[in-house]
Amino acid sequence: CFMKYKMRIMKYTIFGLLFIWIGFICSCADDKGNYNYQDINKLSITGIETGNAYRKISHVDTLRIYPEVKSLTGAEGEYTYEWKFIPQNADKDKGADTLDFVVATTKDLELPITLKADSYTCFYRVEDKATKVSWYQKFYLQVSSLTSEGWMVLCEQDGQSRMDMVVNVDANTDIISRDIWSESDLVTGKPVKLMSNFSASGGNIYLFTCENGTYRLDPTDMHAGEDNNIKWNFGDQPDHVHVLASGVSLYDYYQYNGKYEFIDYLYWIVIDENGDVYCNNVAVNGGLFEFPINEINGMKFKAAPFVANACRYRRGGGSYTLGGTSTMLYDEAGRFIEVKAKSGGIPSVMKFSGDEILFPAEQAGKEMVLMQSTVNDGLTYVVLKDRAGDYYYYGIVLGTEGVNTQRYYGKLSGTGVEQATLFACHPLYGTLFYATKDRIYEFDMKNPSTPVKEICHFPGETIKVLKFNPFSAFRQYAVWEDMRSEHLVVGTTIDGADEKGCGIMRTYEFEPQWDKAPVLKKVHKGLGKIVDIAYKEIRL
Repeated sequence: CFMKYKMRIMKYTIFGLLFIWIGFICSCADDKGNYNYQDINKLSITGIETGNAYRKISHVDTLRIYPEVKSLTGAEGEYTYEWKFIPQNADKDKGADTLDFVVATTKDLELPITLKADSYTCFYRVEDKATKVSWYQKFYLQVSSLTSEGWMVLCEQDGQSRMDMVVNVDANTDIISRDIWSESDLVTGKPVKLMSNFSASGGNIYLFTCENGTYRLDPTDMHAGEDNNIKWNFGDQPDHVHVLASGVSLYDYYQYNGKYEFIDYLYWIVIDENGDVYCNNVAVNGGLFEFPINEINGMKFKAAPFVANACRYRRGGGSYTLGGTSTMLYDEAGRFIEVKAKSGGIPSVMKFSGDEILFPAEQAGKEMVLMQSTVNDGLTYVVLKDRAGDYYYYGIVLGTEGVNTQRYYGKLSGTGVEQATLFACHPLYGTLFYATKDRIYEFDMKNPSTPVKEICHFPGETIKVLKFNPFSAFRQYAVWEDMRSEHLVVGTTIDGADEKGCGIMRTYEFEPQWDKAPVLKKVHKGLGKIVDIAYKEIRL
């Protein structure tokens, strides 16, 4: 009886649940059409550049963007707009409210740039007033100032140092700032040189040496003062440090030895006026130079004022980085010397490998007049002068951990070479340039039997600077920007002219064909009495 009663209860329960379910379905069917369903007004936003960053100069340019906002559904709507520019290093955890980054609330943007020099991630937000649904378009802005990026032109005026800046706004437009240190109270004495080299800490190292010392130029406003005197980078601070050469060697890669391993070295090497060499392993001791390292097997040597690095471009994440594994020096005894990345900062006489050895590592009796790093796969150019006044050229490829090879070697002969004062080598084409007082000559290292040819003559002027400028490319450059690393930079002064405006800076472009004449790209006049020129890249 009990079992029959239990089965009867289960039967009624199942019928009851069935009737509830049928009633629910019917009620839903009866309610069909009682709700007003409406498509969301989907939008498309065009007219904003997203592939490359907008580039503007603060307090000079205006950013103008006129986006098109279109509905994909055909429905009309009323919208609100917002433009938000967030600087790269904004720390919202320390009070930086995102509302602070709103620069406009209009559909179109016409914004005079007063932002500080920085990289900005930007958002254009469109919101439907009725539905409160928002759409975003992300883009990028790079803001520079008249001192954050450009050609640094070191000049002399009244026995003191002066700095002019040439800023390339675009491929055809430039802005010149003259005497940007005019308000400085730093007494420098006569200027000596500029030095620029790669740093892995978010920007290049820019050093300025003058009669009274060496200063690490501020990456933002370019000031030189006691606060950035290079002596503060030494453990035992001397009264003055006069750095004549500087270079940084970066070494980082993944190596498979049963596992993937990340290796990281960063050696910053400087040479002072006494020929002493100092090495700072930045990753270890936090930025201090200790004791001189110019010693091999217990014997001290005096280094020539040149530093070269095994530099090469490595593309990664849409940008480039500059790195190498060793640093090359040269001493008064005529030896090529190397500081390898894994050596712990200990120099050794350079060794060469490869199918053809063109010259020994020791070039006794020869003085160095040029050592030029390039980003052409570790290629470094060298020019030496012997006691008889003859010049010799060398092409050395600095490889990984001392695997060095030789590419060029020979005696330089040609018109006016005995009067040469300056030298430079094209980073790609294997051509050597030398300058006399007012003429520039070109020599083909790949075909040394080809006669030297004169390519430039500046009557009434004296050539002060002849160089190529390698770029570290902390950001992805446009084609015209990247090509500047292949332009010959020539700085001259007009004979007898007032030193306040006697300087001229010219840049030349070359074709790989030997018979092609150089193309004059730009001329900037009215600069100071030029001593040196180097490019300052923006710090990201």
